[in-house]
Amino acid sequence: MAVIELGDMTDARPTPAAGPITAGLDRRRIRQSVLFAVLLLVLACGGAVRPEPPSLRQLWTTPYNSEKSIVLSAEILYMVSGGDRAELEAFSLADGRRLWRWGTDAHLIGVNPAPGGGPVLVSIDPASAGTAGGPAAQASRTTVALRAGSGAELWRRAGEPLWQGIDRTDVMLTEFDPRGGIAAVSRVRIEDGEPIWTSQGTTVREAIVEIAGGRMNRVITRTTAGDVTVLRHADGTREAAARVAPIKTGYNDFTARDGRLWVAVSPDDGPTSVGVYRLDTLTETRRRDDITDCGTIICSWGQGGFVALDPGNGRELWRGPEIIASVVTDDRLLTDQQTGGEHTLLDSRTGRALSGSVHGWVAWADRWDDEVLLLRPSTEPIGRTSVTRIDLRTGRTALLGSLEPLPDQQSCRTTPGYLICTGWDRVIVAAVP
Repeated sequence: MAVIELGDMTDARPTPAAGPITAGLDRRRIRQSVLFAVLLLVLACGGAVRPEPPSLRQLWTTPYNSEKSIVLSAEILYMVSGGDRAELEAFSLADGRRLWRWGTDAHLIGVNPAPGGGPVLVSIDPASAGTAGGPAAQASRTTVALRAGSGAELWRRAGEPLWQGIDRTDVMLTEFDPRGGIAAVSRVRIEDGEPIWTSQGTTVREAIVEIAGGRMNRVITRTTAGDVTVLRHADGTREAAARVAPIKTGYNDFTARDGRLWVAVSPDDGPTSVGVYRLDTLTETRRRDDITDCGTIICSWGQGGFVALDPGNGRELWRGPEIIASVVTDDRLLTDQQTGGEHTLLDSRTGRALSGSVHGWVAWADRWDDEVLLLRPSTEPIGRTSVTRIDLRTGRTALLGSLEPLPDQQSCRTTPGYLICTGWDRVIVAAVP
């Protein structure tokens, strides 16, 4: 048994020591040392706890039905309602607050938000005669500019915006004549609707905008006979003019990008023909029946499968089996298999696969930057909708989280920071990390 020495167990108080023993230590230094040690301990504990990474989260919902449609800007969801009196409602994407409501008795044709928080441009047909797409209605087509934050009217003028014809400072408007032709094309200041320049000359059938470097660069018009005119976006000066393929009954496609004009004609009574032209001279550089614009390459489909061609000299870059691409950017192709539910990311210049097989339905965007979101039914937990991001630069994927079950996983769209899905009876808005 161990014996523990307890000392003298008496009631006598010990004699007080002459003074505290400090062994030469400064009390202030002891206090500072203790505080420093506590601070290190707090920092160590705080550093050991990793914050949860941001994940997908539902923000808000609002009622929806088949008579409505939505248009997105960077910060606002616009909801268009038809009926005897068309209405436009603006909701904050961040919290679902209704910002304003605007109505019109005219036929509402389109809603086009300007980038950078600029006004939303609403195209209407005030004419009561004719069908919505008929010459009488087109001749009355009017653009109304509404302030994005309040819905207050800024200006209105004849015409409607060209597709891809809106930027932060100006908008390209087309005005129609009573027969449905384009009588004039105008570059208009977006802040007050005042014209910068207006085209003069023959009535044309089509007008398009060339995008180069992410900005409007040229405006191109075409008559029914095939007379093409190229105008500078800055001041309307004519750069080139020539006759190319005329417009025929059937399929006609007329597009321009990065210095090239594409004219495709597939008449009801003849073979398809696609011509590619330099925009600065309208010189034809290529003509085939199986090509289309794919950014930094020309895509060709034929009996031998898919072929990628150099747009400069037509040289074959690579070939492979038949490819259907759901997303095409300047240097990437996101291919489709299994009726659109399975994908592979390819480098469009080399054909190299940057990802394995990735599953899900594409959430569509007005413009693809560096990512695509894919949706599919979740397996854990069962019954929800999982959302995966694929990085278009690297091909890497990341599971962002899941949402409540969606009636249609193919009816989702994205704008930076948000995922917006429409169902039979509601719109669902989620924050995307």
